[in-house]
Amino acid sequence: MGTPRILRTGLASLALCSLLATGACAKNDAALEPSGAAIMAPNAGMSFDDYVKSTRQQIRNVLTQTRFAVEEKPFGEHTLDQVVDMRAPFALGPVGATCNSDDAGLQGNGVGFLMVHGLTDSPYWLSDIRDDLRDRFPCATFHGVLLPGHGTVPGDLLDVDYEDWLETVRFGMNSFGDEVKHIIPMGFSTGAALIGRVYSEQADKERTSALVMLSPGLAAKSEQAWLTPYVRYVKDWVGQGENSDPGKYGSMAMNAAAEFYLLTKPYGDGSLPDFDLPVFGVVSSDDQTINPELVGDFFCNKVTSAQKHLIWYQGEIPAPDGTATCDGIDIVRSENHELRTLNHAHTAITMSPQDPFYGLDGAVPDCGHYDEGDALTRCQTGEDILYGERNLFDTAPDGSLRRGTFNPDFAGMMDKMTAFITTALADE
Repeated sequence: MGTPRILRTGLASLALCSLLATGACAKNDAALEPSGAAIMAPNAGMSFDDYVKSTRQQIRNVLTQTRFAVEEKPFGEHTLDQVVDMRAPFALGPVGATCNSDDAGLQGNGVGFLMVHGLTDSPYWLSDIRDDLRDRFPCATFHGVLLPGHGTVPGDLLDVDYEDWLETVRFGMNSFGDEVKHIIPMGFSTGAALIGRVYSEQADKERTSALVMLSPGLAAKSEQAWLTPYVRYVKDWVGQGENSDPGKYGSMAMNAAAEFYLLTKPYGDGSLPDFDLPVFGVVSSDDQTINPELVGDFFCNKVTSAQKHLIWYQGEIPAPDGTATCDGIDIVRSENHELRTLNHAHTAITMSPQDPFYGLDGAVPDCGHYDEGDALTRCQTGEDILYGERNLFDTAPDGSLRRGTFNPDFAGMMDKMTAFITTALADE
């Protein structure tokens, strides 16, 4: 097997490489410099439409000046317009013209979904779920935010603060008009930790009808994560990967890892109040980025609502002794031979197998765990390649395994999510 491309300098950095969502630890890149025009938390008084418009233009300006000005094809065959579309926040209103009934559960009347992406990625990572839910709830409103430091170049994560991320989510929660009576925040990875933190601090929780937490980043998988707030003062990067993915960064700033640790610390120490509202979660037992056992503990011991549902994709790694168990955990086997998946990666939860970029044989395969050479080429271009999480990389033949970027159970997950949301809205 080709040697994984990991940091070879420093024990702490080696362990912390597991924090990366995709890519691995590689070479320097012009994108690792701050752009000087990083995405910041929006002004509280700004309208959401203005926020979307100005942020799109800011992404376009930065990418034009930093990547497209010095590289012929910084994102391969993907154009500037495509990259901006994938990385920008969005605001989508009702699809139909007959959204005038009070039946929120069936059509989504008066419902607003706030979608929050994860660390190093972009709003695109929730776009398949968004589009599926728009078909099912055509009268709902969908707002997607872009977290500060994201959307431009990885160097913009060198100086970000998790309070800026929280402020952006607060802005998103307050962005819906009076016609929206039910807000359902949805977060992927770090986004799940953010929506939970914002919900826990709200004085008036009546408008929040449920939380949807996908691959919830409530704690890092790495036991060395506590070092990151100190290591960031002597080392800039956890890993420097290829930054050619149109929908996310391939490099992780040590500062971003440190801020993630500080953001999630209240989940680990149990200091957050109980969550007495419906919670729908999805996690993989084999997740190599976040700690799935803590997700189970949170779901069983911190979510006190009678309505809760956790899809637990059971893969290669059995639950350790003492892992929390309770009603509402839905165990689903990970492997799917038809779709060539061996288990669920952290990055595989939110995307459909039909996604043109990250789906089965999509245009953006995750092969960052292979060195340059024949193994990398086979992973990128080979047929019948398998998909899995990092815990399978060491035993896979050269070039045979991509990190999973789609969910083979996407349709089943969406059916369960829809039923859960419909019930939560009906019970209000």
